[in-house]
Amino acid sequence: MTHPTAEVQLVSRKEMRKQQAQPKRVRRTGSVRTPVTMIATIGLLATSVLPSYGFDPETTALSGLTRDNALVQFTTESQGLSVATVRAVEFSRGDYKPAEASEFEVKTSRSRTYTGMLAEDYWAKPRFSNFSSALLMKTSAELVGVPYVYGGETPAGFDCSGYVLFVYSQFGVPLPHSVYQQSKLGVKIDIEDAVPGDIVVFNDYSHNGIYAGNGNFYHAPQPGDRVKLAPIFTPRFHIIRLVDINS
Repeated sequence: MTHPTAEVQLVSRKEMRKQQAQPKRVRRTGSVRTPVTMIATIGLLATSVLPSYGFDPETTALSGLTRDNALVQFTTESQGLSVATVRAVEFSRGDYKPAEASEFEVKTSRSRTYTGMLAEDYWAKPRFSNFSSALLMKTSAELVGVPYVYGGETPAGFDCSGYVLFVYSQFGVPLPHSVYQQSKLGVKIDIEDAVPGDIVVFNDYSHNGIYAGNGNFYHAPQPGDRVKLAPIFTPRFHIIRLVDINS
């Protein structure tokens, strides 16, 4: 006769062997949560570092996607702080017109409003044959008031070297349309020896004009301005003589 206690112990040992033979199941909840957490973190970081101009109202309005660029309206100040309210913006698609290539072309000075002689015409048939300070000053002064136009070389509009080019063309002197190249065609002289009609050249070759004496020069200054007689506004310049001038 088998003792009940022995049977219980025998069964328990069999169960223990079965449990030891079965593979252990490891909980992997942590391994699942880790990638999810990393993806969420990356998403938050990417959102936080978006450029501030990503939805700039003015830029968006200029692009033609919105009808109104006033996203934020400021109300009256409260305790020194301005209270802002965000407005809804009406977006639209398709409100655009096809652009022509001509709209992006650089506008030159050969405007239809000027039909007179060009520099190359004067090279072939000069207006003057005498290089004198008086004539050079007369020719320079005749063009006062012409608007500045980048790349311009006619009375429809001048840039600095285009203005010098056109003035000297009337004396039959061909010049390139470049401050640097014009300066290399002349001889550098001392300011004490300069006479009206010589060329003022900035030391960095960013600008030039026609010397008028007493520290002044005729020049085409900058966009939005016009040809004028003005003081030489920097000490960083030198004088170039392109031709022998009769004073």
